[in-house]
Amino acid sequence: MLGNLYERTGSDFVGFYSFGRIAQEKGYPSIYKIEEQQKIEEELVGHPVTPIFYTHLPFIAPLARLLVTEDYIESFKRWAVVLLLLNAINIVILANLLDFSRLSKENTAILCLGAYLFDPTFSGFMNGQDTAILLTGASLWTYGLFSKKYMLAGFGLSLTTVRPQIALFLAIPFLFHHRKIFWGFTLGGLALALFSVWLLKADGVFRFVESIRYIEGTVWRESHALDMPTVSGIIRRNFTLSNYEPVQRSVWVLYILGIAGFSFLWAKTTEIDERHIGGMSLAAIFFAPYAHYHDLILLLIPIFCLIRLYQNRGLVHQNYLSLIPLAVSWLLTLGFAGSGRLKFLIVYAVMALLAYLLVRAEKIPPLQNELAT
Repeated sequence: MLGNLYERTGSDFVGFYSFGRIAQEKGYPSIYKIEEQQKIEEELVGHPVTPIFYTHLPFIAPLARLLVTEDYIESFKRWAVVLLLLNAINIVILANLLDFSRLSKENTAILCLGAYLFDPTFSGFMNGQDTAILLTGASLWTYGLFSKKYMLAGFGLSLTTVRPQIALFLAIPFLFHHRKIFWGFTLGGLALALFSVWLLKADGVFRFVESIRYIEGTVWRESHALDMPTVSGIIRRNFTLSNYEPVQRSVWVLYILGIAGFSFLWAKTTEIDERHIGGMSLAAIFFAPYAHYHDLILLLIPIFCLIRLYQNRGLVHQNYLSLIPLAVSWLLTLGFAGSGRLKFLIVYAVMALLAYLLVRAEKIPPLQNELAT
């Protein structure tokens, strides 16, 4: 991919790279200047381009400034190394949700490698996306919740603000149960927001808001909206729309209703367990107004919740539990075979199966102890 000019410059890494180069040359307040972004893009491809806004959140700009140089390919490689290392940390955090005394060394290796090589994770890497940071936040959130370190869970959730629409869906219900998580999220999010404002200054903040408004107004008309695994993506792929606004408003209404539904559930539930966290993670992907294939990295949360639930209750032998991340990757990869028409059918089938297995756990009789372990 790096050897092809249009593939490497057509990746989302261009946005990250432009942040770093503009921050180095013009300072952080200029990172959202469309003319500066256009200049960087044209230098990379060698001809005039139609610029588009890149709206990575500003708190990652210092990392971009540290990693990138004039050499685009070497900058991409450095960013890939950071993502690979960050993903290794994510898998360690998620693996600590499980009881290793119930897993053989071979099954532990299969489980961790399957999770590390998860298909949507590498889709994000190839695009130079920051979804590894999304998974870091979600992993800390899940680990903090189940280890009763609720402020850690909240601070982890604040990192998921790299996808604000997903972060809010996951965070708001905790205002009604385990409020320490919600306040941890609020404090962490506020710290990141203040840091961003300090970087951008008043002019930069104004440009950032304008870029968000621009994206909100145009995203439904762009071709990449067809590639979203969300309810909005289903609409875009199956209907030709002459007027986007009513459907766009409807998608936001569904998103708000989803948050309200989980908030009500949280208020009525005495204990939040793996079924709740796994189910909410699946819903956050589906109801988010904007999310792409690489954001399916978040499926690792319901996968590990499912493994933890079935392991603790002795419902499925460890030989099968350890294969789940790898099996899901195989299924998702199968969707790209041939014309790729099965891509989203398989995505939704996997999401539905995970949801079913999480709910179904209540009705599955446990195996004998010697079989389960």
